[in-house]
Amino acid sequence: MSLDHEDDPDARTFEYADRTLLWRMVKYILAYRKLFVAVVMLTAIGIGIGIWTPFIIRQAIDVDFPDAVISGNLTAITSTATLYIIVMFFYWLTTYGTEYLMALMGQRAVYDIRQDLYTHVQEMSEEFHDHSSSGRIISRLTNDVDRMSELLAGSLISTFAQIFVVFAIGIVIFTVDYRLALASLTVVPILLFLTLYFRRKLRAAYRRTRKTISSVTANFAESISGAKVTKSFARERISAEIFAELNEADYESNVAAGKAQATFFPAIRFVSGLGLAVVLLVGGWLYLDPASGMTLGTLVLFLQFNDRFFRPILIIANFYTSVQSAFAGGERVFTVIDSRPAVIDRPDAIPMPQIEGHVQFNDVTFQYGDGPIILQDFSLDIKIGETIALVGDTGAGKTTVVSLLNRFYEIVDGSVTIDDIDIRSVTQKSLHSRIGLVLQDPFLFMGTIKENIRYGRPEASDEEIIEATETIGARRIFENLENSFDTEVGERGGRLSEGERQLVSFARALLANPKILVLDEATSSVDIYIEHAIQKGMKVLLSGRTSIVIAHRLSTIVNADRIIVIENGKIVETGKHADLMRSKGTYFSLYELQIRPRAIQRSK
Repeated sequence: MSLDHEDDPDARTFEYADRTLLWRMVKYILAYRKLFVAVVMLTAIGIGIGIWTPFIIRQAIDVDFPDAVISGNLTAITSTATLYIIVMFFYWLTTYGTEYLMALMGQRAVYDIRQDLYTHVQEMSEEFHDHSSSGRIISRLTNDVDRMSELLAGSLISTFAQIFVVFAIGIVIFTVDYRLALASLTVVPILLFLTLYFRRKLRAAYRRTRKTISSVTANFAESISGAKVTKSFARERISAEIFAELNEADYESNVAAGKAQATFFPAIRFVSGLGLAVVLLVGGWLYLDPASGMTLGTLVLFLQFNDRFFRPILIIANFYTSVQSAFAGGERVFTVIDSRPAVIDRPDAIPMPQIEGHVQFNDVTFQYGDGPIILQDFSLDIKIGETIALVGDTGAGKTTVVSLLNRFYEIVDGSVTIDDIDIRSVTQKSLHSRIGLVLQDPFLFMGTIKENIRYGRPEASDEEIIEATETIGARRIFENLENSFDTEVGERGGRLSEGERQLVSFARALLANPKILVLDEATSSVDIYIEHAIQKGMKVLLSGRTSIVIAHRLSTIVNADRIIVIENGKIVETGKHADLMRSKGTYFSLYELQIRPRAIQRSK
């Protein structure tokens, strides 16, 4: 398989061979073997009934009707008609059962594909999410899987069934009359040529539609998330123009796909009509020749078989467009599923045991992808229960340090250990369970405040939740809300203020009770009142655990056991606040720049 490169790294899509895609989809169906066997049996019965019914009509025309005319007795015709009705009833019954079970099996397969895709995206490393557009991933999870759904929920098995119908009828008609059989097959080469000709055009057309709808979805998702920013800069018209361009591209790609489909299907129907004309012409000529042995019933039988022979071909041709659409969507879905995380557990990785919290960075070198080196021979020893603060300009490497501690990225050289255990030797899940992380931009999920605080410990009681908020000084703040702890936070916590969201994330981390706590710019967006509430509970929050605090508000870390000043990925100063202020180095300059303007502002 080859890789289709685009400017957006998230838009890449592997090009799979048809048989590879088909087998990948079939495996999801074969996971439900009992349903599959039942569908195959019902399909086989339906094919048998479908092939048998034309012979009932031939019997009526060649035998029952002449006998009835001679004897004046309609008993044989009545019996044949009754038999035909019974047969058609069972045909309807088998068709109903087949369609229902195929839909059931197909929807289960689609469920499994969507679940596999979601789970895989969740397990991908941070590097994948850094370069991925959430809108495009959502498009693959919804639009592209939906395209596969149309195929798996019936079309795929139906198509295979129709292929068997074609071969079965082909064998039967040769046993009845090889002359009319050959006449029926004269147009098959033309059908094959048309199918092969349109195959590439349809696949290319549907690939374009999958990519353009992905761009539309990505832009729409981004626009919804950034609606406030758009309004604040009066960018509504420009944003609408950008969306219009993407929407136009999607419109044009779908029109092109529709044009290809509109050309293909009528062409197949026209050729099928030619086949019927050939059978009428040859059959009529043979019927007029008494020596040929051709009966009217046989001719009518072939006309029925001609319809039953070419109808599956028409269905296959119609499904063929769905197949190409599903394959185009399948390529995009399986591209994500087949992507390997940049950080993976070693085969011999073990669960992280209970820890005390001794953290060491030993000559660590790191860079993001092929970019510049961020950390070079970085070493840091954090003692058990120690609170350290990482300080430095934006881009100095502070967040990188805590990201490597969580093993969100793989280091280039050196090692990171916790209690002398290399974090690469343990499973990522167990490592993350030992570290509490409070981000600068706290993410809350749809639900209540209580549910979000309980996120890290689903079994926690309401009393424990209240106790956690009491510890950080937030209990009264939450109880004053309209529904107290049962207040719905909205999407991404949009119904709460930034400070309230930070408090929820603090309580969530505290409730999880990790031995190592990381606060990444965790108080940068709270107001003075809420910051004061946090400060009251900060000592309890950090007590008894190893803590790493990143803060631009230097006033929040003056009581840290140690302050680490980082510049260009290297430690340039380390010590307590008072010691660093006396040395009047980098930290002193940063502190003066931040504190002095505030003091002047307060004096005014």
